[in-house]
Amino acid sequence: MTPLHDQPTPCRHVVAMPYPGRGHINPMLSLCAAVADRSSDVRITVVLTEEWLGLLASEKKPPNVAFATIPNVVPPEKARGDDLPAFVAAVLTKMQTPFEQLLDGGSLPPPDFIIGDAFMSWIHEVAGKRNIPSAHLWTMSAAVYTVFYHFDLLVQNGHYPVDLSANGDAVVDYIPGLPPVCVADLPLIVREQESMPKLIQILPKDSNAKHLIFTSFHELEAQVIDALKQKSSLSIYTIGPAAVYYRLRDIKMSSSTTTTTTNDYLRWLDHQPPSSVLYISLGSFLHIPAAQMEEIAAGLQGSGVRFLWVARREASRLQAMSGDKGLVVEWCDQLRVLGHPSVGGFLSHCGWNSTKEAILASVPVLTFPLMMDQLSDAKAIVQDWRVGWRFLEREFDERDLKKRDEIAGIVKRFMDLESATREELTRNARELQKICEREFEDGGSHQTNLDHLVRSIKS
Repeated sequence: MTPLHDQPTPCRHVVAMPYPGRGHINPMLSLCAAVADRSSDVRITVVLTEEWLGLLASEKKPPNVAFATIPNVVPPEKARGDDLPAFVAAVLTKMQTPFEQLLDGGSLPPPDFIIGDAFMSWIHEVAGKRNIPSAHLWTMSAAVYTVFYHFDLLVQNGHYPVDLSANGDAVVDYIPGLPPVCVADLPLIVREQESMPKLIQILPKDSNAKHLIFTSFHELEAQVIDALKQKSSLSIYTIGPAAVYYRLRDIKMSSSTTTTTTNDYLRWLDHQPPSSVLYISLGSFLHIPAAQMEEIAAGLQGSGVRFLWVARREASRLQAMSGDKGLVVEWCDQLRVLGHPSVGGFLSHCGWNSTKEAILASVPVLTFPLMMDQLSDAKAIVQDWRVGWRFLEREFDERDLKKRDEIAGIVKRFMDLESATREELTRNARELQKICEREFEDGGSHQTNLDHLVRSIKS
């Protein structure tokens, strides 16, 4: 592809800066592809760190989307969660200067609009200094955003600071648009008295940006989003994962089989009965202690349930412990797996991207939340949307491991397709899928919100 600076100056040039983590980069790329496909006279430069450029350089993208790069803020291994506090601090303090140098260095056309990850508020300070309109991209649920937005209500009602022994079961039912939620199911960072006030200070409501983009489905969180629109001064757009929707549709509509693929796990799935396989992926960011992984392996073996388990750096060891009913791999194409007819359940860490993918694939979820927003996603999956069960009652605690016998029991019950409770889960998952899919139809909310954003970029 010809570099952007060698092309004729486009009508409008957008610079997009994602937070350098998979759960943030994927939705940013999906948004940029959707905007680029909607308007060919908008050119987009996605700015990545050197590490991520190396990982994504060969990714297929629209012709009016290109990549640019800035140096890594920490050694690449730190971005894998080995030192999370240091990595977050570096993102907040060390990325601004190289980003500004890129904008001012002459290698890119001057930007007409900037889209930045909401957790990197300095992007909008950069845009403000240059009088460039900007938008926040929020990569968690709108429900999590509104908890942060209404943080003052938590304080006023005595639910912050959080003391799980004293108020963990207390119900928060006063945040506009938010379904009732126990204090213990609020985002994990709400409990951190040092971090939470700092996070509130950088929220979009107090920034230079004028636009806020949710990577959600409007119908999934309509009450929350509509309540925010009534109160916030920001222009709010809900632009769901169109790339996920279209790819899953292609996977499920394809008449070809996967038996000729070079991926052993897909060939293995082809030979399993419909909806019989539990897919397991607990995220790529945080490390789960070996003792808990071993309990899961023993529990899977005891359950007798077929499974496909993604366990980075531990596949060989866990395969030897898990028996012959399942397959443990280092990596898989998650959408291909969730869209496969043999997959009937998903044991998930409940990251927002995985949650949306499970919904669009209509796969019921066993919730295994680890951090941050995953507690709130897990609560919504189980209580609000009723498309899953709790594998963990709360977030994972290595001092209180889930034991193999309990694991075997819940996995066996969850994958019993003939039980009435499981039939209800399956039915609910299909209905929720249909509701969210309607947003991508002609004239749906996805298209409407995307058109509004494009008009804001061009104005």
